[in-house]
Amino acid sequence: MTKVTRQGIGVAYLIGVDEAGYGPNLGPLVIGGTLWRIEDPQGDLAAVDLYQRLQNVVGTKPSPQRLAIADSKVIYAKRKDLSLLEEAVLATCDRAKSVLPIWQGACEVDFADEAVGDHAPWYQGWESPFPLHTTSEIVTRRRDGFSACCDEEGITLADVQSMFLTAKRFNARLVACDNKSTVLSQATMGLVCHLLQTIPTDQSQAIRIVCDKHGGRDYYLGLLQHFFPDVWWQPWEESKAVSRYAAEVGPHQVTIEFRSKGEGFLPTALASIYAKFHREVAMLAFNRYWATHVPGIAETAGYPVDAKRFAQETEAARKKLGIAWETFWRLK
Repeated sequence: MTKVTRQGIGVAYLIGVDEAGYGPNLGPLVIGGTLWRIEDPQGDLAAVDLYQRLQNVVGTKPSPQRLAIADSKVIYAKRKDLSLLEEAVLATCDRAKSVLPIWQGACEVDFADEAVGDHAPWYQGWESPFPLHTTSEIVTRRRDGFSACCDEEGITLADVQSMFLTAKRFNARLVACDNKSTVLSQATMGLVCHLLQTIPTDQSQAIRIVCDKHGGRDYYLGLLQHFFPDVWWQPWEESKAVSRYAAEVGPHQVTIEFRSKGEGFLPTALASIYAKFHREVAMLAFNRYWATHVPGIAETAGYPVDAKRFAQETEAARKKLGIAWETFWRLK
């Protein structure tokens, strides 16, 4: 399909960031980010509602007519499998790397210079093709509808990136700052900075960023100043509902919000889905690995109570395999 082009019309950008896996002791913490290019935003960027502009093909609940994009925990709970997450991921990003497990090179992987096997041997050897739980026919139909509606509305999903913290990398960051919420905040802002760097700087753009709140924090000015030391951030609001700041970042006019229930903003909701998708695929690989070494072991989602059971049942195998505790278990 030929993309509709618009000449001489203003452009703005929306960024949404959210995480999956903040609470568990097992498996990765994944932060997802989506970047959207909006042609002809028509006034106040805060008033741009992608749910309204894409309402013919996107909704907050699954239906035959609309792709479900909402809080990933809610979407996943609808079927308890990957199907709805896969529909959203595979239909909204046509780059081949987006359908790979994140540890095979998709998005931004926080492995530094170490091999994946040094972080987590359970991610090696994954060869299962996607989709796993939905069908290619459904994905194609969803993708065609989403692409056509975006073209008509002058909307482009310009980039999708994710930060993937294995237990080992999570623990290393935790040792450095001694605070779980700080680990999340720093990884989130690192991803925000990466997405901002992909926006052209040849002219000033309006950019709105929405992140889900981190561990109940209401004040983020120090975090912003740490990541943007040469930028003067103006606090607009700091409350339980939302903490909002504005600044000139390079040539751009940027607002950033940390909101409770940030998934009500479509770019953040889709970021949540990407993060949840990669987290769940990682747990599939994790459980498959341990099932080969501890036959009959029940699968785990990695949350604290069941994680303790899983740790006890894998203890002998971990010692035999020489897998260090900090590679297996997130300390907070």
